[in-house]
Amino acid sequence: MSTSLLVVERQGSHTQFTLNRPDRANALSAELVDELTAALATAHHDGTRLLSIRGAGKHFCAGFDLSSLESETDETLIERLRRAELLLQSIYHAPFVTVALIQGGAYGAGFDVAMACDYRIAAPESRFRMPGWKMGLALGTRRTAARVGQETAFAFLRGALTIDAVTALSSKFITEIADPVTWPRRIEEISRETESLPASGYQRLKRLLLADTRDADLRDLLDSLRAEPLKPRMQRYVQSLK
Repeated sequence: MSTSLLVVERQGSHTQFTLNRPDRANALSAELVDELTAALATAHHDGTRLLSIRGAGKHFCAGFDLSSLESETDETLIERLRRAELLLQSIYHAPFVTVALIQGGAYGAGFDVAMACDYRIAAPESRFRMPGWKMGLALGTRRTAARVGQETAFAFLRGALTIDAVTALSSKFITEIADPVTWPRRIEEISRETESLPASGYQRLKRLLLADTRDADLRDLLDSLRAEPLKPRMQRYVQSLK
């Protein structure tokens, strides 16, 4: 497989992103976020009408990569999280169909990548968790509530609950459960449905239905990051996992 952190493939108007860090469960390093941001910007202008995102190997995405935490500062961590939020906003408000193809774990910022997508198709063994509020991080909170409702989001986020695919489906965190062998056929079905709309129809539909809270989301994230020293919060969380 390619050594690129992100593999981009194109077939007609369908663009597929594969997060390609299987040895790190596709955790979002600063470099991978930058590659995703650049590739997404290209997709906004190259005729893409459907974007699918999946992970190489056993997992979708383990979240924000903390492997370099000891060498980070509050400033570098805040900038990385700011860029991650801008990426998530670009996915959520993309002018085309977005599909997350989820297997294994979708945790933390990886969960947020999935939740930013219009379709969230999960393999039966998938698991989901968002521990950000254990560190006091306001990442993706409104987007999650918009998908699943305030009460469900509140319970999930405050408890940093781990849920399986069946629970995720019943709570609307995902839109369907499907074996990965059926994913290509499902992508074709979604693509045909999209192609039946006028070229700008899907974009206009999303603009009408999705509340644009980008400024507030970024402001609240930055406020949460600066509320108290950030790196010690992350260190305490990492220690709690051991």
